[in-house]
Amino acid sequence: MKVLIIGGSGFLGTELVRQATAAGWETAATYCSRPGSLPGASWHRLDLRAPGHVDEVLAAVEFLRAR
Repeated sequence: MKVLIIGGSGFLGTELVRQATAAGWETAATYCSRPGSLPGASWHRLDLRAPGHVDEVLAAVEFLRAR
């Protein structure tokens, strides 16, 4: 399973990242000001106010595209 968790460094997002990585899922997570401290996930800065930033993050986590 592959997953992208928007807001992975927040309270709920941190728990989702923890559970996803523990389940062995390929996990990418986003943060706004500082990445989370959980290992096993790739962290990507995302500011939803910046036009086009979502597209940049989706391109960076290319593994989410169908293979």
